[in-house]
Amino acid sequence: MLCSRILSAFVLVCVALCAFAVVSRGTTVSVATPAAQSSGSLSTADILKQMADQRKGLTSYSVPIHFNLTVHKGVSVSSQLDATRYFERPDKEVLVMKSMPSIARKFQYIYSGLGTPETWPLDYDITLVQSPSAQTYELKGVPKNNPNVSYVLLDVTRETLAPVKAQWFYQNGGTVVINFDNATVNGKYLLPSTETIDVSFPEYRVHAVGHYGDYSINQPIPDAVWLASPQPLPT
Repeated sequence: MLCSRILSAFVLVCVALCAFAVVSRGTTVSVATPAAQSSGSLSTADILKQMADQRKGLTSYSVPIHFNLTVHKGVSVSSQLDATRYFERPDKEVLVMKSMPSIARKFQYIYSGLGTPETWPLDYDITLVQSPSAQTYELKGVPKNNPNVSYVLLDVTRETLAPVKAQWFYQNGGTVVINFDNATVNGKYLLPSTETIDVSFPEYRVHAVGHYGDYSINQPIPDAVWLASPQPLPT
């Protein structure tokens, strides 16, 4: 049971990571009129368009990730997990887990389930809100059809428009906070190198750090990766 709880918590973390990773990959953006827009020369649509422009030419990638995580539920339990994330335009994304315990094998293939910029605006009303830092823009997404999530926040740097922080706020009081460190890949694409995740829910807390390995950019991805039946986010 505890192992199952650890993996369920971990899946929540992984899906949250994927959600914001895809925001800057597409080319089509539709946004709501912001109720409170931070000062600056860029609008919500400008920010998302420029983020998308920075990924032009990125058709696919795969990258290994090593996770160190600790789950607090009465007692603290630590674990290490390895995975490979695959992406292929326009909207294919899967996280394939390695060395999974038998109780959690059904989570070997985890789909982000939250789409790309072509589909993300269909699910969220996106506005630009006042950022707590003068160095970042903050985007707010309110789900249109997800009753479990109140809203999400994404902070991107004003200089590079790379995501540096993401926050999820759930109806039950739970939160997921993710801080990103980014690095230039292939001399062109600014992609995550390290992600630090803190999950706080009424039932448990999770702290995790994901270390990204070497990216394989624009290389063919085996068809078998997409033929599996990935699991959605557990509820």
